[in-house]
Order: sequence, then structure tokens, then C-alpha cells
Amino acid sequence: MVAGSEILDKGQLGVYHLKRIWHKSQATLRRQPLAELLPQENQLDHVVLDSIGLGAVQPHHYLFHSQPTFAEFEAWIVNMLGAPPASDIVAQTNHIVDAWLAGHWRDYPADEVISNPVLSPEDMACWQQNGYVVLRQAISREDAQATEQVVWDFLGLSPDQPDQWYQRGQLFWADLYQHPLLNRNRASQRIRQAFAQLWGTESLITCVNRVSFNPPVREGFDHSGPSRLHWDFSLALPLEFDVLGILYLNDVAANQGAFRCVAGFHRKIDAWLADLPAGVNPRDVDMEDAGVVSIAANAGDLVIWNQALPHGSGRNVADMPRIAQYITMYPPDRRVNPVWR
Repeated sequence: MVAGSEILDKGQLGVYHLKRIWHKSQATLRRQPLAELLPQENQLDHVVLDSIGLGAVQPHHYLFHSQPTFAEFEAWIVNMLGAPPASDIVAQTNHIVDAWLAGHWRDYPADEVISNPVLSPEDMACWQQNGYVVLRQAISREDAQATEQVVWDFLGLSPDQPDQWYQRGQLFWADLYQHPLLNRNRASQRIRQAFAQLWGTESLITCVNRVSFNPPVREGFDHSGPSRLHWDFSLALPLEFDVLGILYLNDVAANQGAFRCVAGFHRKIDAWLADLPAGVNPRDVDMEDAGVVSIAANAGDLVIWNQALPHGSGRNVADMPRIAQYITMYPPDRRVNPVWR
């Protein structure tokens, strides 16, 4: 089947591209040839799955581990979402796919007028200078604390029983994606407007990501960090503009595994990459002495950063875990560098 026609196969849910995603997984598992990928198609996979409210991680895990039929895949989607995608979500997703097939991609940040901005001129000055900004009270403290409790419950842990915290096989990520409170946080209009200001457009979709649980260092357990300072996007030139966000669900001190980054590096990364000796992988360079800052903030605050900043989590030497939800929004027609460096 031609890739374009397969992309437009709606299936029972009426959503473009889902059958193509399913077919690619089956072909990979069976080592069968696949129609050539169209430009930016891997990005389209993520966009479609984010648009319907799933994100990419869980569907790909299910497809490759369960090897379902397409009907089973659609039924699994309904089960995960709790209902079939609503008609407006289907229409939005299919419109995105139509625009993608027509080659309608844009360079960002754009310069559209944003209604009801939530970031002050001082916030925007911090963003321009440092490459990060803290949106205070992105959600209410009460909602943050309620979401924190959801994470504790999901992990089967208690804040007043620290011996439990180290019995998990995985001590940072928690594979919790779907919950009404997580979805409510993702739907925050205040958060959406902050991302809109930074992208320069209100035409955004939400990346469905997971949560993290970063416990304090303990004798025999030092899994809290610091994580190596890194980038989550391609360092091939020209660099594409991109942003990420982390929502603190509890009060986080600077020494509590807080988000950390090299402030202002977005303004010099192009020159830094150009000056690297031939053959040096930029991802292998130790950035610890480049001016790292740790960002303390309160429950309900959202830290947003420019992807060009080397970043990671700090070592938690406080008394309580850092608990956070990763929230990012992006325009579906953004360009993504096809070359990975």
C-alpha cells in the first residue's frame, strides 16, 4: 500500500494515520519491507498520538510487546482513553495530518499576537537572557498536592515511610501517563498560554508524558542524580527551536533533585558547536563547569526551558523526594531536524 493512502485510512475510530503506525510496527516485528517513510513521518507518529491524548511511549510499547491486530489496537486505544476520541479531537487530528501531507511546516518561534499572556515582561526577559522561565502557580497548590498523592498511590509508597522509597526497581521514572488529574494539569489554560507566548502561536497540542519520583540519596542508593547534563534534541545545524517543561508537584529546594541547566547557553550554542574539535561528539563533553544553576520552586510551579540548554536533574540531598509531572506543548507543524547528532 502507498504510504499516503495508508495514512488516510481512518479505521473504526475515524483517525488518520493510526493504521500506518500499526502497520509499521508489524512490518518491523516481522522484518518485512515497508513503504518508504515520507518526510517528517516519525514526527507525525508522535503528533497524532499526542493529539488524541495518548502520547507515543505507551502505544509503541503495546504494539511491539502485544503484536495486536489493528482492531485490537483501536480497542486498546479506547480502553486507555476511557472512550473513543471525541469528534472534535478526531477532526483536529485529521486536519493536522492533511496539513502535514500538504507540506505545511513552519519555523518557530512565530510572532503571532497571543491573547491573555501570563508571562510578564520580566519573565520574558528572563527567558531571552537565561533560556528558562518559571511560571508561578501554573496550577493551584491544591491541585499539585492532589496530583502528588496520585503519584504516591500509583507507586504504592507513603511520604512518612522513607524505607519504602528504595524498594522500587526503578528509582526515577514512574510510568504513569493517564489519570484525570494529570489530564487536568495538561489542560491548564495558564500553562497553555505560557507555551503560546514562547512558541509565538496558540495552535498547540500537548505532549502526553510521564511523572518522576526522585528520592534523596541514601547509603547504598545514589540513583537520584545528578543526571548527566544533556540535550533531548538533535545538535545538527541548523538547530530547531524547541521547549520542554516540568511541573513541580511538591515544594522543591535547590538541593532536592531540582531541575538544573546551563543558563544562557542557548545564546552561544551555535558558536560552541562550531568551535568543537573535529571528531568530538558534543554529547560527550562534560558541561558541569559551564555555569549550572539549580531551580528551586514551589508545588504548582512550572519550569520551562529552551531545548538548547544542557539540562538534567540534580542530586537530591534533602529529606523528601522531588515529585514532578513533565508537561510540554508544541505546534504540530514545527520542523524537526531529520539529522541526529
